[in-house]
Amino acid sequence: ALYYQAGQAADTGGNELWSGRQPIQINVSEDITVAEAIAQKVLPSVVGISTVSEQYGGNAFFWFGEGYTYDAESVGTGVIVHESGYILTNSHVVNDGDTKSITVSVYDHGDVEGTVLWNDATLDLAVIRINVEGLVAAELGESDDVNIGSYAAAIGNPLGLAFERSMSQGIISGLNRSIEVEGGQDITRMEGLMQTDATINSGNSGGPLLNSRGQVIGINTAKAATGEGMGFAIPINVAKPIVQQIMETGAFTRAYIGISGIGLEDQDYYSREELLEVFETATGIFVASVLEGGGAEKAGIKKGDV
Repeated sequence: ALYYQAGQAADTGGNELWSGRQPIQINVSEDITVAEAIAQKVLPSVVGISTVSEQYGGNAFFWFGEGYTYDAESVGTGVIVHESGYILTNSHVVNDGDTKSITVSVYDHGDVEGTVLWNDATLDLAVIRINVEGLVAAELGESDDVNIGSYAAAIGNPLGLAFERSMSQGIISGLNRSIEVEGGQDITRMEGLMQTDATINSGNSGGPLLNSRGQVIGINTAKAATGEGMGFAIPINVAKPIVQQIMETGAFTRAYIGISGIGLEDQDYYSREELLEVFETATGIFVASVLEGGGAEKAGIKKGDV
């Protein structure tokens, strides 16, 4: 079981959001290690995020039908992705957008108020913004270039702000991992994650996973509940277009195909032989319905297609 933790010049790839900057170089000498250089470069870009949200308590038996509400506090991490105040973190760090207040602890700037601009519980990503000048934005890397065995470092606030901006290091242990995470009574399946043995604890959620150049390659999101050295991060390339669109338009519209369906490999009603006989394939998505006006309909996909 897994659970959430209520925790060279860069190639911009043509992305205007991070172009035009003069990235800090990681140059290791006898007097400084890779980890020290990364810390000096990235620590000013890592923030603490404290939230207050209203929770419901009580039940019909013990409280004679009268429930009550109380304020619950939680702490996570975020990383500044643009000097104008845009911060990337996890959706669960901001209680999936349902918060009464958000306080951001900024390096050399103290505590400031934050605002949630966007969040998606399925992706477990959120963008918040603060109104502060003189911020230092982190340099974003290319998560598509990450390999198993690549160096990895994590910076965050494990176990709360008493240990803010703690750093751990390790390697990328695996790629394209799928896990199930618990959020309240719901279970969400997350896919395409990077696995690392860099230490991730409660409070690290939303913090950056970094390569040896001090570039952000992922956003830490979860760890194994029963295993050691098994943390997971969302690849930064998932978040880049989201932040880009929010900065340009103020919102993000998530793409969708416009169908409901089921994977032929996931169903257990028909045998492989029966599937081959009916559909001439045993793999793919069976289209149960097509949304009117959606992309699938415009592309000519029809109900009953695979």
